[in-house]
Amino acid sequence: MTDLRNINTLESLRRSKTEFHNKLCRASFEPDPLLLKTLRSENVFVLSEFLFLLRAFDLVAQPTKLETYIEAHNTQLRDLIDKPEKRRLMGLEVPRLERGLFSPIQMHKAKANLLSATPGFDQADIQRLTILLFSPETGRRVIEALEQAGFIVRIETPYYSKIIQSRGTAEDCFADYLDDVRNTVGHDLATTGVQP
Repeated sequence: MTDLRNINTLESLRRSKTEFHNKLCRASFEPDPLLLKTLRSENVFVLSEFLFLLRAFDLVAQPTKLETYIEAHNTQLRDLIDKPEKRRLMGLEVPRLERGLFSPIQMHKAKANLLSATPGFDQADIQRLTILLFSPETGRRVIEALEQAGFIVRIETPYYSKIIQSRGTAEDCFADYLDDVRNTVGHDLATTGVQP
């Protein structure tokens, strides 16, 4: 017998995710077909979720919260480095995990960037923080796509770094996605007579 609850939930998730990508594409400053194809990629969805969480946890506005977040990030990576079985299960190699670690100087710099005249995250810091999600190179490409679409601004500093400032579009679309999932899953189950 088919489990209608699971089918309805899956359909709701797919519809909500499709609408998330549709909203990003409609909001793009650039209508280039290759860019729109990239905006429909899983990596864009994942980075949008990350940006949404940065905003939800208020990490951009509060350097002390960012420090706590980075410390937890480093602890998680060191735990994976020390546990080969757990690392293998996730398909991760030690060199990649080590690239994601923040040194004390890098952590200090990340906090200082939030207090600068152009507050934001260094692109390299975002690549470190997303090391479990994708490689630094993939992270760079996704960031560039969001910049091309007009969702973020990359500011080059005199210190050869790039500060990322989000305009909030990706975060807003992700918040709408979550609202849509919450609303449609319950609605779809109710209209089909399936008990949640």
